[in-house]
Amino acid sequence: MDNIYKKIELELDSLSKEERNEILLRLRDEIDIIDRQIVHLLSKRTLHSVLIGRVKRTLNLPTYNPVREKQVSERIGSFVEEPLSKEALLRIYERILDESRAIQREESDKGNIFNVSQAKMKIKLSQLLSKKEFLVVFAFFIIVLSILYYTFFTPNYYKGSSPVKIEVRRGEAFSEIVDDLYAKGIIPSKANMKIASFMYGAEKKIKAARYSVPNGLSYLGLVNFLLTDQSGLLKSVTVLDGSTLGWIALKLKDDIHADSLEVIRLCSDKEFLDSLGLNAQSLLGYLLPQKYDIYADSSPREALKKMYDGYKYFMTDSLKARARQLGYSVPQIITMASIIEGETNNKPEMPVIAGVYYNRLKKGMKLQADPTIEFARKGKWVRLNHNDLKINSPYNTYEHFGLPPGPIDNPGKAAILAALYPDKNDYLYFVANGDGGHHFSSNFQEHVRNADKYRKWLDTSKKKR
Repeated sequence: MDNIYKKIELELDSLSKEERNEILLRLRDEIDIIDRQIVHLLSKRTLHSVLIGRVKRTLNLPTYNPVREKQVSERIGSFVEEPLSKEALLRIYERILDESRAIQREESDKGNIFNVSQAKMKIKLSQLLSKKEFLVVFAFFIIVLSILYYTFFTPNYYKGSSPVKIEVRRGEAFSEIVDDLYAKGIIPSKANMKIASFMYGAEKKIKAARYSVPNGLSYLGLVNFLLTDQSGLLKSVTVLDGSTLGWIALKLKDDIHADSLEVIRLCSDKEFLDSLGLNAQSLLGYLLPQKYDIYADSSPREALKKMYDGYKYFMTDSLKARARQLGYSVPQIITMASIIEGETNNKPEMPVIAGVYYNRLKKGMKLQADPTIEFARKGKWVRLNHNDLKINSPYNTYEHFGLPPGPIDNPGKAAILAALYPDKNDYLYFVANGDGGHHFSSNFQEHVRNADKYRKWLDTSKKKR
């Protein structure tokens, strides 16, 4: 109709007689449709007047309400649109109100004279549209549905081998995921992908994971795939301070179903260690304890590399320079940190214990660190006896001077920092105090007294059991 309005406004005088007659017929057809709609709405309005009449009768209220009719007139006047004037509109509505008032009065006086029902108010399609108009609307919807089907249900094929892997990181925006899909050629249109995701309500439901996207998925098929594929979900794997390689292997088996035997093998595999750039006999000591985000389909190599990268990121150049300042290599610092970690989980005490060990090294004393004996025994923790202290191992710091050949566990950040920044003290000995901490002493006699206190505490604890 907009085209007809423009022709009448701008081209009417230049149109042929046939064209003007055609416009006249179109306008009359439009008026017929509008009239049907007006009659339907007037009937619906009258229905409500009839019902109001019934309600008024039960409330003993008068049919005529001048205040209400004034409000209606004022409200109707505010709705006026050109070319109707406000006065003309009010005259028309005055007649409508007269008829409604008369019907309402008759209904209120006589009671239930009209058989009204909601079914009478339903409008038939034929009342709104002619056959020709119905066909036009039907054809329009068929075209729209065809376009939607072609756009969102037909396969999209990408070049290259299938599947293509994409990674969705934790907290990644949906627009970034779409950008990655587009950059890798998986989808030909970002807009269509966003529309398909909106249809699914999937913008905030796609989980952090690594997806292997097969070829030939439609937009809606791809959205469904991203919502349902669970094989490569991003898992949180927490490595605890002081963890052993065996514990980490079991942790990776439980959390991402990694082959624990392969994890253990790789930790001492020279080719793998060389690929990491690590000049050591084992990864023990260099898998930094912290929380890692690891994809569930990661290989043991990938998982271990991520943990080693955590260590490399933490061990900054300034920390390496601090090691040199102390006169030790980085592997020696990590070894010292692992012993500190084995001695206590009381983080505030770690620098004090570090100070004790450095003091003993400076004086040429043996470290005599129990955790190194535990490591050499390769068994479960038990209270050590004198025979254990004679075990034949380079890790026996009761028999050998200096640091052991390498780390005995994977020390946490606090232990590493304690090894790099030890407390300045004159302590040479320490023994547990039974409360999760230690008694420190500068001479052997005081140490013996502290050790006696600890043995008495142990004896008392056994009796209480």
